[in-house]
Amino acid sequence: MKPPSRTISRNELYARVWAEPLTKLAESFGISDVGLRKICQRHDIPLPPQGYRQRAQSGRVQNPTPLPRASEPETIELPASPVTSQFATDLMREVYGALIEAEDRPDQRITVSGAAEPKHPIARRISKALKACAPDKYGAVVYDGPEPFKVRVPPASVTRAVRLVDALALACDARALEIRTGDASRGQSGIIIAREAERLAIEEASRKQLHWSTEAEKARTRRLGYSTAPIYDFVPSGVMTVQISTAVYRDGVRSVWKDGKTKPVEDCLNDIMVGLFRSSHASAVDRLKGELRQRRADEENARRSALRAERAAARQQLETLEAQAAAWSRAQGLRAFIAARAAAHLNTQGELDAAAAAWIEQAQRHADRIDPLTPTPVSALDYDEADLRPISPWQIRDD
Repeated sequence: MKPPSRTISRNELYARVWAEPLTKLAESFGISDVGLRKICQRHDIPLPPQGYRQRAQSGRVQNPTPLPRASEPETIELPASPVTSQFATDLMREVYGALIEAEDRPDQRITVSGAAEPKHPIARRISKALKACAPDKYGAVVYDGPEPFKVRVPPASVTRAVRLVDALALACDARALEIRTGDASRGQSGIIIAREAERLAIEEASRKQLHWSTEAEKARTRRLGYSTAPIYDFVPSGVMTVQISTAVYRDGVRSVWKDGKTKPVEDCLNDIMVGLFRSSHASAVDRLKGELRQRRADEENARRSALRAERAAARQQLETLEAQAAAWSRAQGLRAFIAARAAAHLNTQGELDAAAAAWIEQAQRHADRIDPLTPTPVSALDYDEADLRPISPWQIRDD
Protein backbone atom coordinates (compact mmCIF):
# COMPACT_ATOMS: atom_id res chain seq x y z
CA MET A 1 0.00 0.00 0.00
CA LYS A 2 1.36 3.42 -0.97
CA PRO A 3 2.02 5.64 2.08
CA PRO A 4 -0.18 8.75 2.28
CA SER A 5 1.18 12.12 1.21
CA ARG A 6 0.89 15.32 3.23
CA THR A 7 0.29 18.94 2.28
CA ILE A 8 1.85 22.22 3.37
CA SER A 9 1.28 25.83 2.36
CA ARG A 10 3.86 27.58 0.19
CA ASN A 11 4.47 30.26 2.85
CA GLU A 12 5.02 27.67 5.59
CA LEU A 13 7.46 25.67 3.47
CA TYR A 14 9.38 28.87 2.63
CA ALA A 15 9.65 29.76 6.33
CA ARG A 16 10.83 26.29 7.32
CA VAL A 17 13.38 26.06 4.49
CA TRP A 18 15.09 29.20 5.80
CA ALA A 19 14.76 28.21 9.46
CA GLU A 20 16.00 24.59 9.39
CA PRO A 21 18.84 22.70 7.67
CA LEU A 22 17.53 21.27 4.43
CA THR A 23 18.61 17.70 5.16
CA LYS A 24 16.86 17.65 8.54
CA LEU A 25 13.74 19.30 7.13
CA ALA A 26 13.58 16.76 4.30
CA GLU A 27 13.99 13.96 6.83
CA SER A 28 11.07 15.31 8.89
CA PHE A 29 8.93 15.29 5.74
CA GLY A 30 10.02 11.74 4.91
CA ILE A 31 11.58 12.65 1.56
CA SER A 32 15.11 13.11 0.25
CA ASP A 33 16.73 16.54 0.36
CA VAL A 34 17.18 16.36 -3.42
CA GLY A 35 13.43 15.83 -3.74
CA LEU A 36 12.76 18.77 -1.41
CA ARG A 37 15.03 21.02 -3.51
CA LYS A 38 13.08 20.06 -6.63
CA ILE A 39 9.77 20.82 -4.92
CA CYS A 40 11.07 24.27 -3.89
CA GLN A 41 12.29 24.98 -7.43
CA ARG A 42 8.96 23.85 -8.88
CA HIS A 43 7.04 26.26 -6.64
CA ASP A 44 9.55 29.13 -6.97
CA ILE A 45 10.66 29.00 -3.33
CA PRO A 46 14.19 30.44 -2.91
CA LEU A 47 16.75 28.34 -1.03
CA PRO A 48 19.47 29.58 1.37
CA PRO A 49 22.86 30.08 -0.31
CA GLN A 50 25.91 28.04 0.59
CA GLY A 51 27.26 28.97 4.05
CA TYR A 52 24.02 30.65 5.17
CA ARG A 53 23.52 28.31 8.12
CA GLN A 54 27.07 28.75 9.43
CA ARG A 55 26.93 32.54 9.13
CA ALA A 56 23.63 32.55 11.03
CA GLN A 57 25.13 30.41 13.80
CA SER A 58 28.03 32.85 14.14
CA GLY A 59 25.56 35.68 14.79
CA ARG A 60 25.73 37.46 11.45
CA VAL A 61 22.45 39.10 10.44
CA GLN A 62 21.23 37.83 7.08
CA ASN A 63 18.05 38.66 5.27
CA PRO A 64 16.34 35.72 3.57
CA THR A 65 15.66 36.06 -0.13
CA PRO A 66 12.05 37.31 -0.39
CA LEU A 67 9.43 34.80 -1.45
CA PRO A 68 8.16 35.74 -4.93
CA ARG A 69 4.45 36.35 -5.19
CA ALA A 70 2.40 33.46 -6.50
CA SER A 71 -0.43 33.89 -8.97
CA GLU A 72 -2.75 32.13 -6.52
CA PRO A 73 -2.50 30.61 -3.02
CA GLU A 74 -0.75 27.27 -3.26
CA THR A 75 -1.00 24.11 -1.24
CA ILE A 76 2.02 21.92 -1.87
CA GLU A 77 1.79 18.15 -1.75
CA LEU A 78 4.84 16.39 -0.34
CA PRO A 79 4.85 12.91 -1.86
CA ALA A 80 6.10 9.85 -0.03
CA SER A 81 8.71 8.77 -2.57
CA PRO A 82 10.35 5.32 -2.58
CA VAL A 83 13.59 6.81 -1.20
CA THR A 84 11.81 7.54 2.08
CA SER A 85 12.06 3.95 3.23
CA GLN A 86 13.30 3.67 6.78
CA PHE A 87 16.83 2.52 5.98
CA ALA A 88 17.32 5.40 3.51
CA THR A 89 16.22 7.92 6.11
CA ASP A 90 18.40 6.32 8.77
CA LEU A 91 21.43 6.35 6.48
CA MET A 92 20.99 10.03 5.70
CA ARG A 93 20.55 10.92 9.37
CA GLU A 94 23.33 8.74 10.79
CA VAL A 95 26.00 8.95 8.07
CA TYR A 96 25.51 11.37 5.21
CA GLY A 97 23.58 14.30 6.67
CA ALA A 98 26.50 15.60 8.73
CA LEU A 99 28.92 15.13 5.82
CA ILE A 100 26.69 17.12 3.47
CA GLU A 101 26.08 19.93 5.96
CA ALA A 102 29.82 20.20 6.71
CA GLU A 103 30.52 21.20 3.09
CA ASP A 104 28.80 24.54 3.79
CA ARG A 105 31.38 25.50 6.42
CA PRO A 106 33.96 28.10 5.33
CA ASP A 107 36.82 26.03 6.77
CA GLN A 108 35.84 23.16 4.47
CA ARG A 109 36.05 25.19 1.28
CA ILE A 110 38.08 23.42 -1.40
CA THR A 111 40.45 25.61 -3.41
CA VAL A 112 42.60 24.79 -6.41
CA SER A 113 46.30 25.41 -5.93
CA GLY A 114 48.22 27.46 -8.45
CA ALA A 115 51.46 25.62 -7.70
CA ALA A 116 53.48 24.35 -10.62
CA GLU A 117 53.57 20.80 -9.26
CA PRO A 118 50.66 18.95 -7.63
CA LYS A 119 50.94 17.93 -3.99
CA HIS A 120 49.01 14.68 -4.01
CA PRO A 121 50.86 11.58 -5.29
CA ILE A 122 47.86 10.48 -7.35
CA ALA A 123 47.79 13.85 -9.12
CA ARG A 124 51.54 13.61 -9.76
CA ARG A 125 51.16 10.14 -11.32
CA ILE A 126 48.30 11.31 -13.52
CA SER A 127 50.25 14.42 -14.56
CA LYS A 128 53.25 12.32 -15.57
CA ALA A 129 51.08 9.87 -17.53
CA LEU A 130 49.19 12.61 -19.39
CA LYS A 131 52.36 14.46 -20.38
CA ALA A 132 53.79 11.23 -21.81
CA CYS A 133 50.58 10.39 -23.68
CA ALA A 134 50.09 10.99 -27.41
CA PRO A 135 46.83 12.71 -28.44
CA ASP A 136 44.09 10.52 -29.90
CA LYS A 137 42.30 11.24 -33.18
CA TYR A 138 40.18 13.84 -31.40
CA GLY A 139 43.22 15.70 -30.15
CA ALA A 140 42.84 14.65 -26.50
CA VAL A 141 45.18 12.88 -24.10
CA VAL A 142 43.54 10.26 -21.92
CA TYR A 143 44.34 8.78 -18.52
CA ASP A 144 42.27 5.77 -17.50
CA GLY A 145 44.50 4.10 -14.94
CA PRO A 146 43.89 2.30 -11.65
CA GLU A 147 43.01 5.48 -9.74
CA PRO A 148 39.34 6.53 -9.50
CA PHE A 149 40.06 9.67 -11.60
CA LYS A 150 39.64 9.38 -15.36
CA VAL A 151 40.98 12.35 -17.33
CA ARG A 152 40.42 13.24 -20.99
CA VAL A 153 41.57 16.72 -22.03
CA PRO A 154 43.52 18.47 -24.81
CA PRO A 155 47.25 18.83 -24.07
CA ALA A 156 46.85 22.55 -23.34
CA SER A 157 44.45 21.76 -20.47
CA VAL A 158 46.52 19.07 -18.74
CA THR A 159 47.76 21.44 -16.03
CA ARG A 160 44.22 22.60 -15.22
CA ALA A 161 42.87 19.04 -15.10
CA VAL A 162 45.72 17.86 -12.87
CA ARG A 163 45.09 20.75 -10.48
CA LEU A 164 41.45 19.69 -10.24
CA VAL A 165 42.51 16.11 -9.47
CA ASP A 166 44.99 17.41 -6.91
CA ALA A 167 42.37 19.57 -5.15
CA LEU A 168 39.79 16.77 -5.06
CA ALA A 169 42.29 14.14 -3.89
CA LEU A 170 43.58 16.43 -1.12
CA ALA A 171 39.96 17.16 -0.11
CA CYS A 172 39.29 13.42 0.16
CA ASP A 173 42.35 13.01 2.37
CA ALA A 174 41.24 15.93 4.57
CA ARG A 175 37.85 14.24 5.03
CA ALA A 176 39.48 10.87 5.85
CA LEU A 177 38.05 9.28 2.70
CA GLU A 178 40.05 6.36 1.35
CA ILE A 179 41.13 6.61 -2.29
CA ARG A 180 41.42 3.00 -3.37
CA THR A 181 43.31 2.15 -6.55
CA GLY A 182 42.31 -0.61 -8.92
CA ASP A 183 45.28 -2.82 -8.12
CA ALA A 184 44.40 -2.85 -4.42
CA SER A 185 43.61 -6.24 -2.92
CA ARG A 186 40.73 -4.82 -0.84
CA GLY A 187 38.19 -4.46 -3.63
CA GLN A 188 37.29 -2.22 -6.58
CA SER A 189 38.84 1.19 -7.07
CA GLY A 190 37.04 4.30 -5.95
CA ILE A 191 36.68 7.05 -3.41
CA ILE A 192 35.34 4.95 -0.54
CA ILE A 193 32.47 6.63 1.31
CA ALA A 194 30.73 4.42 3.88
CA ARG A 195 31.80 1.28 1.99
CA GLU A 196 30.53 2.62 -1.36
CA ALA A 197 33.06 3.24 -4.17
CA GLU A 198 32.62 6.43 -6.21
CA ARG A 199 34.65 7.49 -9.26
CA LEU A 200 35.23 10.81 -11.03
CA ALA A 201 35.88 11.74 -14.66
CA ILE A 202 37.41 15.07 -15.72
CA GLU A 203 36.98 15.97 -19.37
CA GLU A 204 37.19 18.86 -21.76
CA ALA A 205 35.19 17.86 -24.81
CA SER A 206 36.31 18.63 -28.34
CA ARG A 207 34.30 20.72 -30.74
CA LYS A 208 33.95 19.53 -34.34
CA GLN A 209 34.43 21.97 -37.21
CA LEU A 210 34.94 21.58 -40.95
CA HIS A 211 38.54 21.18 -42.04
CA TRP A 212 39.91 23.60 -44.62
CA SER A 213 42.60 21.96 -46.70
CA THR A 214 46.05 23.47 -46.58
CA GLU A 215 48.07 24.21 -49.72
CA ALA A 216 50.18 21.12 -49.05
CA GLU A 217 47.06 18.96 -48.77
CA LYS A 218 45.67 20.42 -52.00
CA ALA A 219 48.94 19.68 -53.79
CA ARG A 220 48.91 16.12 -52.46
CA THR A 221 45.33 15.69 -53.68
CA ARG A 222 46.32 16.85 -57.20
CA ARG A 223 49.28 14.48 -57.20
CA LEU A 224 47.39 11.39 -55.95
CA GLY A 225 44.04 12.04 -57.57
CA TYR A 226 42.19 11.75 -54.25
CA SER A 227 42.12 13.59 -50.94
CA THR A 228 43.74 12.31 -47.76
CA ALA A 229 42.82 15.39 -45.73
CA PRO A 230 40.39 14.93 -42.82
CA ILE A 231 36.81 16.13 -43.17
CA TYR A 232 36.70 17.65 -39.69
CA ASP A 233 39.06 19.23 -37.21
CA PHE A 234 38.52 18.70 -33.49
CA VAL A 235 39.35 21.74 -31.40
CA PRO A 236 39.10 22.16 -27.61
CA SER A 237 35.71 23.43 -26.45
CA GLY A 238 37.22 25.31 -23.51
CA VAL A 239 34.53 23.87 -21.20
CA MET A 240 35.89 21.68 -18.40
CA THR A 241 33.53 19.06 -16.99
CA VAL A 242 33.72 17.03 -13.80
CA GLN A 243 31.42 14.02 -13.67
CA ILE A 244 30.68 11.46 -10.97
CA SER A 245 30.79 8.52 -13.37
CA THR A 246 29.23 6.15 -10.85
CA ALA A 247 26.19 8.44 -10.43
CA VAL A 248 25.19 8.85 -14.08
CA TYR A 249 22.14 6.56 -13.88
CA ARG A 250 21.13 7.24 -10.26
CA ASP A 251 17.81 9.05 -9.98
CA GLY A 252 17.79 12.29 -8.03
CA VAL A 253 21.59 12.59 -7.89
CA ARG A 254 23.42 15.33 -9.77
CA SER A 255 26.40 13.86 -11.56
CA VAL A 256 27.84 16.62 -13.82
CA TRP A 257 29.43 20.04 -13.16
CA LYS A 258 30.94 22.19 -15.90
CA ASP A 259 32.25 25.66 -16.56
CA GLY A 260 29.47 28.23 -16.65
CA LYS A 261 29.41 31.73 -18.05
CA THR A 262 30.28 33.27 -14.68
CA LYS A 263 31.38 30.31 -12.56
CA PRO A 264 34.21 27.92 -13.46
CA VAL A 265 34.12 24.31 -12.34
CA GLU A 266 36.89 25.12 -9.83
CA ASP A 267 34.25 26.97 -7.77
CA CYS A 268 32.03 23.87 -7.66
CA LEU A 269 34.36 21.47 -5.85
CA ASN A 270 32.41 21.52 -2.57
CA ASP A 271 29.24 20.85 -4.56
CA ILE A 272 31.03 17.94 -6.19
CA MET A 273 31.92 16.55 -2.75
CA VAL A 274 28.26 16.85 -1.79
CA GLY A 275 27.44 15.02 -5.02
CA LEU A 276 29.84 12.23 -4.03
CA PHE A 277 28.09 11.90 -0.67
CA ARG A 278 24.66 11.85 -2.29
CA SER A 279 25.80 9.31 -4.86
CA SER A 280 27.23 7.12 -2.10
CA HIS A 281 23.95 7.39 -0.19
CA ALA A 282 21.98 6.42 -3.30
CA SER A 283 24.35 3.52 -3.94
CA ALA A 284 23.96 2.27 -0.36
CA VAL A 285 20.17 2.56 -0.61
CA ASP A 286 20.16 0.71 -3.95
CA ARG A 287 22.40 -2.01 -2.54
CA LEU A 288 20.23 -2.50 0.53
CA LYS A 289 17.07 -2.46 -1.56
CA GLY A 290 18.68 -5.01 -3.88
CA GLU A 291 19.49 -7.23 -0.92
CA LEU A 292 15.92 -6.88 0.32
CA ARG A 293 14.53 -7.71 -3.12
CA GLN A 294 16.85 -10.71 -3.34
CA ARG A 295 15.78 -11.94 0.09
CA ARG A 296 12.11 -11.56 -0.81
CA ALA A 297 12.69 -13.26 -4.15
CA ASP A 298 14.46 -16.15 -2.40
CA GLU A 299 11.57 -16.50 0.03
CA GLU A 300 9.02 -16.39 -2.79
CA ASN A 301 11.02 -18.89 -4.86
CA ALA A 302 11.24 -21.22 -1.86
CA ARG A 303 7.47 -20.95 -1.42
CA ARG A 304 6.91 -21.65 -5.10
CA SER A 305 9.36 -24.55 -5.04
CA ALA A 306 7.47 -26.10 -2.12
CA LEU A 307 4.20 -25.60 -3.99
CA ARG A 308 5.67 -27.22 -7.11
CA ALA A 309 6.79 -30.22 -5.06
CA GLU A 310 3.37 -30.41 -3.41
CA ARG A 311 1.66 -30.16 -6.79
CA ALA A 312 3.91 -32.85 -8.29
CA ALA A 313 3.18 -35.17 -5.36
CA ALA A 314 -0.56 -34.51 -5.65
CA ARG A 315 -0.48 -35.13 -9.40
CA GLN A 316 1.45 -38.36 -8.87
CA GLN A 317 -1.06 -39.46 -6.24
CA LEU A 318 -3.97 -38.60 -8.54
CA GLU A 319 -2.41 -40.43 -11.48
CA THR A 320 -1.80 -43.48 -9.27
CA LEU A 321 -5.36 -43.30 -7.94
CA GLU A 322 -6.85 -43.04 -11.40
CA ALA A 323 -4.65 -45.86 -12.69
CA GLN A 324 -5.58 -48.11 -9.75
CA ALA A 325 -9.27 -47.26 -10.10
CA ALA A 326 -9.11 -48.08 -13.79
CA ALA A 327 -7.27 -51.34 -13.04
CA TRP A 328 -9.80 -52.26 -10.35
CA SER A 329 -12.68 -51.52 -12.72
CA ARG A 330 -10.99 -53.59 -15.42
CA ALA A 331 -10.46 -56.47 -12.97
CA GLN A 332 -14.14 -56.33 -11.99
CA GLY A 333 -15.11 -56.51 -15.64
CA LEU A 334 -12.81 -59.46 -16.21
CA ARG A 335 -14.23 -61.30 -13.20
CA ALA A 336 -17.76 -60.71 -14.44
CA PHE A 337 -16.80 -62.08 -17.83
CA ILE A 338 -14.96 -65.05 -16.23
CA ALA A 339 -18.06 -65.87 -14.17
CA ALA A 340 -20.23 -65.67 -17.29
CA ARG A 341 -17.77 -67.84 -19.20
CA ALA A 342 -17.69 -70.41 -16.41
CA ALA A 343 -21.51 -70.50 -16.32
CA ALA A 344 -21.62 -71.02 -20.06
CA HIS A 345 -19.23 -74.00 -19.92
CA LEU A 346 -20.90 -76.01 -17.16
CA ASN A 347 -21.78 -79.55 -18.17
CA THR A 348 -25.05 -81.29 -17.39
CA GLN A 349 -23.81 -82.11 -13.91
CA GLY A 350 -23.12 -78.40 -13.30
CA GLU A 351 -19.37 -78.88 -13.39
CA LEU A 352 -16.52 -77.65 -15.60
CA ASP A 353 -14.39 -80.06 -17.52
CA ALA A 354 -10.65 -80.05 -16.82
CA ALA A 355 -9.69 -77.77 -19.73
CA ALA A 356 -12.36 -75.21 -18.91
CA ALA A 357 -11.48 -75.27 -15.21
CA ALA A 358 -7.80 -74.69 -16.00
CA TRP A 359 -8.70 -71.79 -18.27
CA ILE A 360 -10.97 -70.25 -15.63
CA GLU A 361 -8.26 -70.58 -12.97
CA GLN A 362 -5.66 -68.91 -15.20
CA ALA A 363 -8.10 -66.14 -16.11
CA GLN A 364 -8.85 -65.47 -12.43
CA ARG A 365 -5.13 -65.13 -11.76
CA HIS A 366 -4.95 -62.53 -14.55
CA ALA A 367 -7.87 -60.61 -13.01
CA ASP A 368 -6.27 -60.79 -9.56
CA ARG A 369 -2.98 -59.54 -11.01
CA ILE A 370 -4.71 -56.51 -12.49
CA ASP A 371 -6.70 -55.77 -9.31
CA PRO A 372 -4.61 -53.39 -7.10
CA LEU A 373 -6.52 -54.56 -4.01
CA THR A 374 -5.60 -58.23 -4.44
CA PRO A 375 -2.02 -59.29 -3.64
CA THR A 376 -0.69 -61.82 -6.15
CA PRO A 377 2.63 -63.56 -6.80
CA VAL A 378 4.87 -62.37 -9.63
CA SER A 379 3.54 -63.28 -13.05
CA ALA A 380 5.41 -63.77 -16.30
CA LEU A 381 3.55 -60.68 -17.52
CA ASP A 382 5.28 -58.57 -14.86
CA TYR A 383 8.69 -58.83 -16.53
CA ASP A 384 9.93 -56.06 -18.83
CA GLU A 385 11.18 -56.86 -22.29
CA ALA A 386 14.73 -55.97 -21.22
CA ASP A 387 14.58 -58.68 -18.52
CA LEU A 388 13.80 -61.34 -21.12
CA ARG A 389 16.10 -60.30 -23.94
CA PRO A 390 18.93 -62.81 -24.76
CA ILE A 391 22.34 -61.87 -23.35
CA SER A 392 25.94 -62.51 -24.40
CA PRO A 393 28.48 -64.46 -22.34
CA TRP A 394 30.49 -61.29 -21.62
CA GLN A 395 27.49 -59.95 -19.68
CA ILE A 396 27.86 -62.78 -17.16
CA ARG A 397 30.05 -61.87 -14.20
CA ASP A 398 32.79 -64.25 -13.11
CA ASP A 399 32.41 -65.95 -9.75
